[in-house]
Amino acid sequence: MTTNIAVVGAGRMGQVHCRIVAENPRATLAAVVDPFEESGRRVAQQYGAPWYPTLNAAREDVALDGVIIAVPDRLHVGVTVEALQAGLHVLVEKPLADTLEGARAIADAAAEATESKVLVGHVLRHDPRFRSAAKTVAAGAVGEPVHFRAARIVPRSVGFANNGASPIYMYQGIHDIDLVQWISGSPIVRVSATTAAKVLPAASKDGVDVALILAELENGAVGTIEISWVLPESTPSGLASQFDLYGTDGNIKVDVTAEGVSLDTLDEFRLPNTMLDPELDGRLDGVVPQQFDYFLQMVEFDLPSRIGIEEAVSAARVLDAIDESLRTRTWAEVAH
Repeated sequence: MTTNIAVVGAGRMGQVHCRIVAENPRATLAAVVDPFEESGRRVAQQYGAPWYPTLNAAREDVALDGVIIAVPDRLHVGVTVEALQAGLHVLVEKPLADTLEGARAIADAAAEATESKVLVGHVLRHDPRFRSAAKTVAAGAVGEPVHFRAARIVPRSVGFANNGASPIYMYQGIHDIDLVQWISGSPIVRVSATTAAKVLPAASKDGVDVALILAELENGAVGTIEISWVLPESTPSGLASQFDLYGTDGNIKVDVTAEGVSLDTLDEFRLPNTMLDPELDGRLDGVVPQQFDYFLQMVEFDLPSRIGIEEAVSAARVLDAIDESLRTRTWAEVAH
């Protein structure tokens, strides 16, 4: 017996989720939901599933166990709350919502849907490198956190494709906001943020190139979160990402720029993706499908989520404070 899953959203990430579900022998892609019929039907047919314009229409026609929410950030609240009120298990892409109010609304619905399992798609929670770092810090190996640096620099094509649809600190930085709070074991309590824009405006694209965030933690540690999408497309790995935490008794570093494999040919030098979602033996592997597999285990074996709903709301609180800091050009307190 397999778990019937609907994927809501047939965009780039929705298509990735459709493939992951279709390739998992313990799940059935029971529905693809998207309001745009042409693209929705095309993706549904590609993976042998029926298309529906709304989740409600899918629920009326198919027996669903769970749903993956992969619509744009601003649309998370309505469909996620609907799924929870229908008693479905939910995997919702990060961030939980594009506003703090929306994140709280989802948290309230999750609190009422006591039988529903909820996993927020902070995919790095499933990366063994970051899991190891969090466990090491929690065990006290580096002592009390003193300062940190989190950086995530990606190719400019990502910013071009986003074209202002989602702020860079939400689209990219949500990963590092969560990493800082999770690995340090302490929430961010205030922030000061600034941005710069040169590459995107020159290409007639909306948005900024970089966001730099100073952050102070409740435990007194301070540090920076640096997010940018200005890497040239020729960069070997397509990613320059690093997390450093320095403590009173030591420090720990997670560098994911190189993932253990390098390829040097007569034509190019590459650092292939080996961890996020590499294609191996004709199937997607890595932490993105592992995230879905863990979601299935939550449903099948009543496992706890690797990120509590309140932790996801906490990240939304930080996003809200970053908005305020950029607007006021001053330090902003993170709401409690």
